[in-house]
Amino acid sequence: MAPHSTPPSHPDTAVDAAVFDFDGTLVASRFADEAAVAALIRADPSAAPGADVFWRLDGEPLVDRIDRAWPGRAAAILPLFDGQGPPRVFPGVTTLLERLSRRRLAMAVVSSRRRAALEKGLADTGLRDHFRLVVGLEDVVRPKPSPEGLLLALRGLGVEPSGAVFIGDTELDVEAGHRAGVTTWRAVWGLLAADSVLAHPDGVVLLRSPDEVSDLLTR
Repeated sequence: MAPHSTPPSHPDTAVDAAVFDFDGTLVASRFADEAAVAALIRADPSAAPGADVFWRLDGEPLVDRIDRAWPGRAAAILPLFDGQGPPRVFPGVTTLLERLSRRRLAMAVVSSRRRAALEKGLADTGLRDHFRLVVGLEDVVRPKPSPEGLLLALRGLGVEPSGAVFIGDTELDVEAGHRAGVTTWRAVWGLLAADSVLAHPDGVVLLRSPDEVSDLLTR
């Protein structure tokens, strides 16, 4: 768990802290995974059947997805994914984080991405300075949907679960938030099938735009 700048006290919001997932919530990274899978199949057509397994495990740690899709080949395949360039910040996310920082809200990122890749992604996209704490894959024994990472971040921020909100994009995020006892909102602005998700709510607030986060946090 990596600490960063210390946030001011007394946030000007209805909660004390906001915790964000990274991939699919703050940034779009699926395009890079698609490019890596395509490169793998071009180099080795026999790897094509594993792609279905890989995509079915979306939201789980990348290393685990690779190992289950292409058993025993993770060490050789992982560099294809690491070499695809930085993720892309979703429209409105930078403005949202700047607004929340001005409101003195403590913020953290909890992700199943490996720590080095997570820190690099945050730095490359210019988002790192907004977050006091970053929790990556190596910081926990059990990744999401376990609540371990969320609870670790909240302890580091000095905030009780009842005073926090967690924003993620997958069902694994939703389950982790519920198990941690935090208010959980589901970001659907980056989902390929957002309309179908909205037709079948998870019992959590569903957000189409980062602008909605700022509005809800002041209520």
